[in-house]
Amino acid sequence: MKTYKLPQFKAEITDPIITLQSVNDNLQEKTCSVDILLTTETAKFGINLSGFTYETTWDDADIDAWVMVELDKYAV
Repeated sequence: MKTYKLPQFKAEITDPIITLQSVNDNLQEKTCSVDILLTTETAKFGINLSGFTYETTWDDADIDAWVMVELDKYAV
């Protein structure tokens, strides 16, 4: 069970279901941002993570792995 504390929310988010909503790809700069929904039994939290970079291309598994690494930065 993981608990996250993100700066934009006053609540701690415990054991959420993590759903990737969309990936926004800037082809010129080769960067992506990802819209994510964290869902618990009592609330839904929408967040955007940015900073994913790539050299030639990416696939869904690359984004999934990156999101988990980024979320771990907010684990408490």
